[in-house]
Amino acid sequence: MTEVPVRSGYVEAQAGVSSLSGAYARLEGGARLRQDLGLFAFAEANRRERMAGAGMRWTFGW
Repeated sequence: MTEVPVRSGYVEAQAGVSSLSGAYARLEGGARLRQDLGLFAFAEANRRERMAGAGMRWTFGW
């Protein structure tokens, strides 16, 4: 893991079909601030509802 740059980011896009809510789309993006800490935000939409959020990922251990 030491070869992985500390500052890196990602973008992920998904589209699919759920048996409960029908077709949906989701977009998520994030940035790694330190080797063990990252922030992310997402937005998801389907026919009935829309949601958005943000969070933090802290990794630890082996």
